[in-house]
Amino acid sequence: WKKPEGIKIIGMVFYGRKRYVDLLDCYLQQNLASNGGYFDEVWFMAHTEKEDDVVWVEDLVKNIPEYKIVGKGDCEGKKYSCMWNYAIEDKTIYVKIDDDIVYIHPDAIPQLVHTRIALPHPYAISANLVNSPVTGMEQYHYGAIHPFLPDPSSKPSFLASETWRVSDKKRYPEEELVDEYDLMDMTPPYRGHPWLLVSDDHYDLLKTPMGKYDMDRGSAPIAFGAAWKSWAIGAQQQYSLLYNLEQNKMNRYFFVYDTQYNRYNLNFCAVWGSDIREQLPIADDDEQDITSDIPKRIGRPFLIDTRSVVGHFSFFTQHDGITKSDLLDRWRAFANEAVCAPNNLKKPYDLMCKNFRAEDGLGR
Repeated sequence: WKKPEGIKIIGMVFYGRKRYVDLLDCYLQQNLASNGGYFDEVWFMAHTEKEDDVVWVEDLVKNIPEYKIVGKGDCEGKKYSCMWNYAIEDKTIYVKIDDDIVYIHPDAIPQLVHTRIALPHPYAISANLVNSPVTGMEQYHYGAIHPFLPDPSSKPSFLASETWRVSDKKRYPEEELVDEYDLMDMTPPYRGHPWLLVSDDHYDLLKTPMGKYDMDRGSAPIAFGAAWKSWAIGAQQQYSLLYNLEQNKMNRYFFVYDTQYNRYNLNFCAVWGSDIREQLPIADDDEQDITSDIPKRIGRPFLIDTRSVVGHFSFFTQHDGITKSDLLDRWRAFANEAVCAPNNLKKPYDLMCKNFRAEDGLGR
């Protein structure tokens, strides 16, 4: 990849939660132009009013010249529309990034930027989100999803570790499989639980949350249906991504997708500053406006570049359940091994549960 000349590229992180951005920081630094990446600058868009999160990001930007806080004193506690008022410069591509993005493929940002340049007609280009109700079900049908289920034990059955590899855990016990359950009633077995691979047979997908949902999607629009609400569906997508990374099978995510003016998630997308400026003010529901209403109004589609793969941790509807899995620990372990600089390795925010013994890694 070669960074395009004459175009400024800015990463816009809609900031609020240090525990996620601490992990994202490794990917942001990896993608700085000064490190051979594409970002000339990274903006942390001021939104949170929580003092400890504010102090943390203020300390972070002191250490990286390309990092800066934008919108301070203007956008804290307001609607997301406020932040878009800053993304208006000509010859500038803004890559909007949610603060809970937990994985960015090495090609994701270059791919997104070059597609944005090569296809001027679409209003915006999104990455291929893992943990999105829309692309999640497309990934299901294109073979990127695997049969995972939560550990059937009611208490920890594994030593605490910082491994991210699926193969480091045993398979889901066949005798624990059940055919009938309500995916919306699934509860986490315990805090920090892993999900286990059932098998490599895709027939077993029918026994998993995404398989159940695919057979009966209900009447709600997909953007707000069970795939958006269910923490289990979000978890299954992310464990599948970890397994695809371990198997070096990321090509499973590569297919073409036009949203046809239907709402899509705005977690990670590339837009021209001039296009944003011409449509100001952006509505308070910026996701609906940028992915659906504006494209339909001006006749310019919202496309997904599925070769630009990123992982998204959680929607607020999934938060209570997914935070009780071991996913964030796995994503931290992956970043420490594959992304973070040796002087920027990440440690867990939470103390280990009582009587939980560390097997290896940075657990404490």
